[in-house]
Amino acid sequence: MNGINVILPESLTMKRRMMGKVMQALLSGLVILVATAIGLTAGTAQAQAQDSNRGVQRVPAAAPPTAAPAAAATEHRVALVIGNGAYRNAPALTNPPNDARTIADVLRGAGFELVGGQALLDLDRAATEKAIRTFGQQLRGGSVGLFYYAGHGLQISGVNYLVPVSAEISSEADVKYELVDLNFVLDEMVNAGNRLNMILLDACRNNPFGGRGMRSAGGGLAQMQAPSGTMISYATQPGNVAADGSGGNSPYTAALAESIRTPGRNVFEVFNSVGLTVKKRTGDVQQPWLSASPIEGQFYFIPASAPVPDASTPAATNPAPAQPPAYSSQSGDKEALYWRSIKDSNNPAFYQAYLDQFPTGVFAGLARAKMAAITPPPPVAPAPSIRSTPSPSLSPPTSAAFDPETVPYLPEHQRSALRKYQAGPLPKALAISSQGHFAYYINNSGELTEGEVRRRALERCQFANGAPCVLYSVNGTVLQPDPHALTPTPVYIKGSGHFDPAAVPFVSQSARETKMVNFGTARKHKVLAIHPSGAWAWSVGQDSVDAATETAMTNCTKFEEKGCMIYAVDDDVVMDRTGSGTRR
Repeated sequence: MNGINVILPESLTMKRRMMGKVMQALLSGLVILVATAIGLTAGTAQAQAQDSNRGVQRVPAAAPPTAAPAAAATEHRVALVIGNGAYRNAPALTNPPNDARTIADVLRGAGFELVGGQALLDLDRAATEKAIRTFGQQLRGGSVGLFYYAGHGLQISGVNYLVPVSAEISSEADVKYELVDLNFVLDEMVNAGNRLNMILLDACRNNPFGGRGMRSAGGGLAQMQAPSGTMISYATQPGNVAADGSGGNSPYTAALAESIRTPGRNVFEVFNSVGLTVKKRTGDVQQPWLSASPIEGQFYFIPASAPVPDASTPAATNPAPAQPPAYSSQSGDKEALYWRSIKDSNNPAFYQAYLDQFPTGVFAGLARAKMAAITPPPPVAPAPSIRSTPSPSLSPPTSAAFDPETVPYLPEHQRSALRKYQAGPLPKALAISSQGHFAYYINNSGELTEGEVRRRALERCQFANGAPCVLYSVNGTVLQPDPHALTPTPVYIKGSGHFDPAAVPFVSQSARETKMVNFGTARKHKVLAIHPSGAWAWSVGQDSVDAATETAMTNCTKFEEKGCMIYAVDDDVVMDRTGSGTRR
């Protein structure tokens, strides 16, 4: 009976011969019951052990000292991943399809079942709504739900909308017919009643439809209230604009993929790491944001590695096998778990990350082979538009210290202007473009923070360049020394729509919070004039717009003789999408 002893009472011994057959039947039934119980216990333990490597961990209830700790309950993982880039009536985006594929690979490696079996790319409105309904159906029954979206998104009157590739907007009346309310996703998650749901939004870009009569449209996305058991992660702060990125992924998605793949981080640690990484890589310009409600228990995308064996444990007497050991996804081995999560990816950065962490790992050879197969050849460096032949400035500086002579793409006669930046007080920031434009900002007043000088340098450069610029130097340190791998950092310059004090470009944050608020509440007729240098002037309470315009422009030119422009008339922003406006 495999070690199972059944002790019969003494009173039954006398009757053993009479009840032999009966007792044999009873004993057989008892053995069957005991064996069945053992089988159920083993099966449950095995299922729980498998689930513990999916990352769901809960604190076990108190048990006797000899009892094994309770394992995590089985929890299904479902994800809907959408990446929209091929827009038909709005600016196309390069990275969202790449971003969606990357996140789909990461989540598949972390045990998620994907709606549609893969990342869903370039969806129109009907396909988006169908995918959301399917997602809601698959969430039922205690799943962990995750929704990831990369593409255009915008807020209108405080409501966030996803922009399908088919969307065509000419006025706010079109919104309910063309866009998809993000609350549809949130409703499906709430109705599922799961203990944990996540919404990840890499969609905080400029309004892709510009003005087009959309007076209530704001920059970036609005902050949403997270229902119970829900986490909402934004690529940047509410109301701000995130970078699309110039590489294979956006800054937010690249950091998100790296953080999820790191074993042993709970869900809060994952998003905290994303925030710190993006902030660092974008020079403090982009700051991811997290809105969350209390979460029951713990959640790990990829669990921590198994405990390291104690050094006193006797070593095995058998020699090590010639072949690498076979690892399973349930082994708890940190290296094996990491490799499992990246082995099907087409992103060479993930294999390099594996080699950095496990340079002599059992999968190191495969990692190098995969990198060699999928890594594209290095790009040919573009020639500067303002020079006929490359100059020594196109070679990366040998030091991170700022040197006007090594700044790429600038004509020689402009380098002398950078000496003023070099000698200026801190904080200070310099932005450049491959078209030869540059702008810097120095804290001459002593009142600006480092974040403000970064933003104002980028705003001025983007305004002159007509496209996002590169944050090249901050406080005398070169952030991006390689001229062949410069990453632009876009900033939001509101050029149309309803006047928003918080979105006025070029001016200081204190001016936004006080003077611009006062202008917004002042009586008509009123006009605000601004200059890229930060100068501004207004005229309010005039009898006509013409009179207000004349006074505002006259006062602005007292600070800057040329280049002042009309930014707002009454409650409307009149500077167009490219940043130009009526000037003097």
